[in-house]
Amino acid sequence: MSASQSSDLLFVYGTLRRGSDHANAVRLARESAWLGKATLTGTLYRVSWYPALVLQGTDTVTGDLMRLHDPSASLPWLDAFEGCSPDDHPPHDYRRERIEVMASHGPASALVYVWNLPLNGLERIASGDWLIA
Repeated sequence: MSASQSSDLLFVYGTLRRGSDHANAVRLARESAWLGKATLTGTLYRVSWYPALVLQGTDTVTGDLMRLHDPSASLPWLDAFEGCSPDDHPPHDYRRERIEVMASHGPASALVYVWNLPLNGLERIASGDWLIA
């Protein structure tokens, strides 16, 4: 399996980004390797202290591309954090999808958490970058 098709790539665009002091960002940093910044096409919204990504729209959303050391260990707690684990009652806040992102080395197929609820009242983050929102 090529690096671009690997199931261990994760694109994060909010509180899990590199440099965040959120406890789960610190945990993710321990459980993954940072591969650099990456982008995708969509729209970013402010929910509260965290953002929501939808894949509709034409904004460039900036995030970090991570390679999980052990996806089978990391994905369950990430799903729980994102409100889409089997233990969470539907409707889930997010859903985990595989999409193409643009990394410094070219396109890559990565997992990303996509907003799964209505956007009513949410503010669009025009910059597409949570860290400068």
